[in-house]
Amino acid sequence: MKIYAFYYNESDARVFAKESINQEAAALLKRKGYKKHHFEVEALSAQEAIAKLKKNDDDYLNELKDYSDDLLFVGLAGIATFFKVF
Repeated sequence: MKIYAFYYNESDARVFAKESINQEAAALLKRKGYKKHHFEVEALSAQEAIAKLKKNDDDYLNELKDYSDDLLFVGLAGIATFFKVF
């Protein structure tokens, strides 16, 4: 298995085996406007690495949705309690 790193810019994303990115390659990507994604993954292929990144992103978005739904419920309950008191 290899470790894969992701680089992205405004309109594109790329995946590379981490071992293939040396300082020169990283500098070239930076000059082209790419930034390194914080997520790295161990996978058998680039396609598997992309699937793992997508799953990680989906899980993160679901956690944010659950959190915001909980905050909405608490906020609505607080408003209802406020109006019930007054």
